[in-house]
Amino acid sequence: MIRRCCRRISRSKKCCLRHYEWGDNYLGETWEDAGEQIDGTLLTDRREDWGENLPEEVVLLTCGIDVQDDRFEREFVGWGRDEGCWSLDYQVIYGDPSAPAIWNEREDCLKQTYAHPKGVDLPIRATSIDSGGHYTSAVYGFVKSREARRIFAIKGVGGEGRALVSRPAKNNVGKVRLFPVGVDTAKELLYGRLKIIDPGPGYCHFPEGRDDEYFRQLTGEKIVTKYSQGRARRAWVKTRARNEALDVRVYAIAAFTLLNLNINRVAQRFKNKQAVKPVEPIDEPIMRRPAPRKSSGGFVNSWRGY
Repeated sequence: MIRRCCRRISRSKKCCLRHYEWGDNYLGETWEDAGEQIDGTLLTDRREDWGENLPEEVVLLTCGIDVQDDRFEREFVGWGRDEGCWSLDYQVIYGDPSAPAIWNEREDCLKQTYAHPKGVDLPIRATSIDSGGHYTSAVYGFVKSREARRIFAIKGVGGEGRALVSRPAKNNVGKVRLFPVGVDTAKELLYGRLKIIDPGPGYCHFPEGRDDEYFRQLTGEKIVTKYSQGRARRAWVKTRARNEALDVRVYAIAAFTLLNLNINRVAQRFKNKQAVKPVEPIDEPIMRRPAPRKSSGGFVNSWRGY
């Protein structure tokens, strides 16, 4: 019987697919294809020098934070028309996430602003912090009093077809709004945009000086098709040990999604604003206050106002 199956496989035009089906149906094995992956070295050519200020196209900022056992990793991402995005800053901050001092540093970090060419300073509009690691309670404690500033706790949920961000739940020990994030959906969105080669809608920009390791981490997973029990499903698998840059970008995308706004309308309103011109000093003569008149007549006249 196995020989007959092998002959059928060899005659098939879709030999590879039939091989998966044969192994699945007759041997009970699970198979996966080679997968789709992006070459991170090709993204290094996108590095740009946009100076100290924000690129003029950026109108909104979000942040994604990943909490590891010995460090934080965070990225500030700028957004513009048609969801073009700019990686503004990526940092790895080492320290003990259980210590309050390092969370105070995160507080100061999230309060910083970026100077825009129009003469205004843009703040971080929304932040997503992953709560799925070993420091869930610390994350809950940090976001609880800061949700009004759009600093949210999130938890990644795998699987195809999930919403990028789902309705939050508060049935957790911190009683905070915990937003489930469809990480597979976000990664598929990101990888699709990383394949865009011409600046424009959805294009991803990166700054000059960003190291090569960042790009290796950003593309540190591939999507494969797995065959099990006669069914095919797509899944994301790691191609290297470190891929925090990918996770952090997913969290920044989730923060942008949580804002639930039309970025093109924001960009148009921003475009209509007049640039704020710096106030130049004006040389004016010094106005001297006249000397007070001396009163005469003693106490009575001074009381009368003379």
